Amino acid sequence: MKRKKCLKLISTDSIGWLGNPRQFIDLYKDYFKNGTFDGVEMIAFKPKGRLKDFISVFKKNNIPTISFHGKTGGENRLPAKYGIIMTIVNSFIFGIKELDRNFKDKEFLFHTPYLENEDIKKFIFKNKPKKLWIENHTYGKKGIEETIKLISEYRKSGINAHGMLDLFHLLANTSTSEMIDNWSKTIGDIEGYLGWFSGVHFPIGTRIDDSLPIDDMTDEMLKLFAKKIIPYIERIVFENQQKNLGLIFSTKSMLKKQKERNWTNFSRLKKAGIL
Repeated sequence: MKRKKCLKLISTDSIGWLGNPRQFIDLYKDYFKNGTFDGVEMIAFKPKGRLKDFISVFKKNNIPTISFHGKTGGENRLPAKYGIIMTIVNSFIFGIKELDRNFKDKEFLFHTPYLENEDIKKFIFKNKPKKLWIENHTYGKKGIEETIKLISEYRKSGINAHGMLDLFHLLANTSTSEMIDNWSKTIGDIEGYLGWFSGVHFPIGTRIDDSLPIDDMTDEMLKLFAKKIIPYIERIVFENQQKNLGLIFSTKSMLKKQKERNWTNFSRLKKAGIL
């Protein structure tokens, strides 16, 4: 398999829905200065002016906005509690039509259920976004299969479509002990998906119902991922959703704790060769 230059992106999810770009800069500016990260995957929270403010502030700090993470759809395919949360969250996030109209130069990511909608398909076939990332949504291998089927459909219609493999979504029905015991097999499975998935979401936040148990993952597990996966994907995106109220906003105290945790996690990921 041909080796690729892997872009390292960080999501804006860690500052919450009401977070501002200055908070993000405070958390991550040093990591951009030292080359740890190459750019941002921005959650497409409304309104439009907010997104433009983020892009402007990031640009002044030499932080490229590479892509937008739009609506997910498929709330009914998730566990009830998470489905309710995502119904609320999606109401505040832009879809493809608004993003294509206002940010044509950016790449867009949506989850499989949203992109299965026939009206959305027609819009995309007509307008052909720069690059369309399709994320597995349904938990487990079923979500992978649904995504591969959709990627194939979009590619056949001339769309520059790529899969974004979310590790938590793949492993959500697996206990931590099972994940650890079967990690080598999981890596082998992922290798088999790389013809369809050019990117990986690596969620390391404190919101445990949408993040990997990073504290329980051994250095050997991380090194195996770095060796087998990183050289063969175009990008890895680190999501960092915070628990409880951190999903909505961040106080100074919350940002301080997150900064300390980030240092620990990023140091481990660097040592393993993922970052």
